[in-house]
Amino acid sequence: MTLRTYILLILLIPYVVACSTTPGDAAYRGGHPEQAANLYMKGAELGDSTAADKLGLMISQGEVSVEKYGNALKWFVRACELGSNAGCHNSGHAYEYGQAGAHKDYNKARDYYLIAADKGFMQSQYNLGSLYSNQYFHNDVEGFKWMLLAERAANACAKVPLCKWVMEDPPGHRTKLKNRMTKNQIAEAEQLANQWKPNK
Repeated sequence: MTLRTYILLILLIPYVVACSTTPGDAAYRGGHPEQAANLYMKGAELGDSTAADKLGLMISQGEVSVEKYGNALKWFVRACELGSNAGCHNSGHAYEYGQAGAHKDYNKARDYYLIAADKGFMQSQYNLGSLYSNQYFHNDVEGFKWMLLAERAANACAKVPLCKWVMEDPPGHRTKLKNRMTKNQIAEAEQLANQWKPNK
């Protein structure tokens, strides 16, 4: 399991194991994946972004069939369209890695991450910064800005494992970016991060 997949699962597991708030949760916890998927699909078709996320997760984990429910990307994109930051993030992740029914497309990954990152979604801010760190896009100032914003968001939830992971940054994306930058570029990125406001 890659670190990205681990982050994706950490992000989505609370949706499935939390208290029954979405029709289908009780069926899922009771070991009835088909019934849960049917209820999630109905909810998603009626505009429930959380149900769309949960269905996408079930499909991506192989708990229900792609043939019956469509690929996970379809439901992650639907969740994003309905306003779910997690849905946008998961759509970006699918395109970044060519998973869940997506072909690998860094431009689409960036676009989906940006939707959630602009709203203050830490995981998307981090993944967006990593795209620049890995030089899929060449704007270190922009990448470092997103890394700084993700780090600040993670500081607010430092005891949560995912937040701790973002703060520690095991892949070293912040360091990679910073090492390529001049002092003026670092100062520019810090100024942009300080001026940034979430798009509500």
